[in-house]
Amino acid sequence: MSISLVDNVGDSFKFAFDHTAKKLLRWIGLSIVFWIPIVQFLAIGIFMKVYRGEEPDFTNAGKSFIQGLLMFIAEIVYALIPSLIIILCAMLGASEGAGAISVIGIIVGIVLAVILGLFMIPVQVNFARKQSFGAAFAFGEIFGMIGKLGLAKFILSWILYFIIVLAVSIVLGIFSAIPVVGAILMLLYGPFIGIFAAKYYSNLFE
Repeated sequence: MSISLVDNVGDSFKFAFDHTAKKLLRWIGLSIVFWIPIVQFLAIGIFMKVYRGEEPDFTNAGKSFIQGLLMFIAEIVYALIPSLIIILCAMLGASEGAGAISVIGIIVGIVLAVILGLFMIPVQVNFARKQSFGAAFAFGEIFGMIGKLGLAKFILSWILYFIIVLAVSIVLGIFSAIPVVGAILMLLYGPFIGIFAAKYYSNLFE
């Protein structure tokens, strides 16, 4: 499936709207689950169902929770390398004469963290579709997904997604000043964006 970035935004927005605003009770349930620590792994697992073309509902909740938890563990594993680089370089900065090396190392760690953050998108898609923890580290398959899509389109799609989320966040920030209404919008925001993002990236990697 080949879809333009603009068409993908429209299709993903419609999908998210149809599975939240048109299914209000589910949306409310997801909103509650999404913001509760640990329990939110269930919400993550439900979002990942979208990658497989499944309905983002509470069916097989136990399985969704486990998959959300495993995805969280995989993300921690990926985050270890840049985190260790930044921590070690920060500690090195305390040593006399190591300031420049420390700053360079921290910058490298931050850049690596950003790159791995982008890399986590196809990682999540591959993991969700294969339903295997090992699929999160199947680097050949993951790089193949990026290569098939095209690095330029992948980066542009992420930039567009970032702009959309930033714009929505600014609007929500304005409405958050309104008592009750702002709080409700903030509560509902997470699941909507979660489903939107899952469909958006699912379309890219078809």
